[in-house]
Amino acid sequence: MKNKFFKKISIFFALGTMFLTGCSDFKTPKKGYITKEEVDEIVSKFSSESLYSKYSYSGNFNYFDYPEDKVPHSVSVTDSNLRESLDTYNNNSSSYYLRLPLHITPENWRIYGIGDEIDISKSCEYQLESKVYRPAGQDKIYYYNRDEGGFILRTFGVNKPLIIKRPSDVTCRAKWNIEIEYDKDGYLVSEKFATVNSSENNKDDCCYGQATYTYIV
Repeated sequence: MKNKFFKKISIFFALGTMFLTGCSDFKTPKKGYITKEEVDEIVSKFSSESLYSKYSYSGNFNYFDYPEDKVPHSVSVTDSNLRESLDTYNNNSSSYYLRLPLHITPENWRIYGIGDEIDISKSCEYQLESKVYRPAGQDKIYYYNRDEGGFILRTFGVNKPLIIKRPSDVTCRAKWNIEIEYDKDGYLVSEKFATVNSSENNKDDCCYGQATYTYIV
């Protein structure tokens, strides 16, 4: 299998019997999550202006222990130009792995279109959530206060085809634990994702990755 790697792959990751029988445990959220109204209040205090001109990021990625020449295991970029999108979601202003918005503002968080329906292509709220779970599915996402300001978004055992856009365009269907952090100004701090029961000891059987972001004036 490892000798047949294509740029775009759709993997239907078969979960074992213990995954199925233990499903409820995987989906139990961490205590302390907040309401959507509280999230909106946090977002209302995010910066509406661009505070930075550049940013740096670094991360690592394991895809079923594929070798480095097939799927790069790490990324490290310094002093990259920050292309802000203050009024709408823009894929050109998104995170390395999952295409999450780099900067959430009160203006781009929730955008309404015709008939007061949310414009899903422009709203950072929808784009953020749809990247980590299926809005029409049975799974849930949970928001938490971040001690330094901002919020943390978490999923627990979400069953979805996760699109990992870079370093290779990979779609992997599995049950995922995901954690996303935004700071007090609405800038992305980190993205972390892992198939349930991932660890350094079973790289052949799992997919996981993480990246952290810093910003430069």
